[in-house]
Amino acid sequence: EKAWVKKLNKLLAECPSNRIAFATTGDCEVSLFDVTRYDEIFDEVDKGKSEFIPAAMRIGAAFNESLTFPNQVESTAG
Repeated sequence: EKAWVKKLNKLLAECPSNRIAFATTGDCEVSLFDVTRYDEIFDEVDKGKSEFIPAAMRIGAAFNESLTFPNQVESTAG
């Protein structure tokens, strides 16, 4: 398990982009979005039209790919 985590972190560190950020609703999928559009996404959220991930999708800031984990990625605060 430790070797797998180390390998995964190494792979994530090789990301060729500074734009990719991550969000989850607490399921197995982690959505990818363009962090350079963070303020635009929150403007949509603040309008009360939707939550973060759907707002990113609505304005075209979400990438069409996601990361799928073998278990839940819990969405927690704090």
